[in-house]
Amino acid sequence: QPYVTRLAGAGSLRRELEAVIDAAPIGAGPDTYRALLLSANAAGKDSAAMRTWVWRRLKVRYLLDPAAPEFRAFELAFRASSDPVERGLVCYLMMARTDRLFREVTLETVSPHLQTPGAGINPDVVRATIEAIRQRGRFAWTAKTVAGVVSHLLSSLKDFGLLEGGGQRRIAPVYPGPPTTVFAARLGRLEGLTDRQILASRWFQLLGLAEDQVVALFYTAARHQALKFKMQAGIVEISLPGLAAT
Repeated sequence: QPYVTRLAGAGSLRRELEAVIDAAPIGAGPDTYRALLLSANAAGKDSAAMRTWVWRRLKVRYLLDPAAPEFRAFELAFRASSDPVERGLVCYLMMARTDRLFREVTLETVSPHLQTPGAGINPDVVRATIEAIRQRGRFAWTAKTVAGVVSHLLSSLKDFGLLEGGGQRRIAPVYPGPPTTVFAARLGRLEGLTDRQILASRWFQLLGLAEDQVVALFYTAARHQALKFKMQAGIVEISLPGLAAT
């Protein structure tokens, strides 16, 4: 997955994403999503140009295509809860799946602090991490591009509920529920991880969780019958719900 700087121009677009998914039937394809955005104006934009701008950015951030198994998993997790906090975490993991730069910078600069609500996040540290990636890859990113990525990365994390505050971004309390647990496990399964490896995967690291906390999440999800989970003598068995093609 290449590094891209799509965050230089816009953030999460979470409000627009939720509006169009809530307006779409289950299993809708990209043509339906496109029509909802461009013709039905599901996102409530004032001009055709802005509706097109939103469509182009949503489809690369969140795919909006049931032909992609990660989008089917995302849609199931998103629709499994009406809780805005839970939905924010599911959207967060989906954008981390599609945007390598967002994923890696967040893993390095924000995720390690998610167990310390109220801790401040220094934008200069985020900027330095992006600059290090730019230098390693010899990318011709301008200072304006980097500044845009820093700003929109932090605003996106606030949109998703991981950060709070205005000028000074601080860690917000994060409490993943069964839909987020199932989606994170599904992402691990889709990249070929074993059940044991899923517990320590980057998808749970993005949530700032140690392995024992991940195990607790799986037991909770199992009690809610969102999945099946067994762990005994180091042997892990995870059974996820079906992910039918649409």
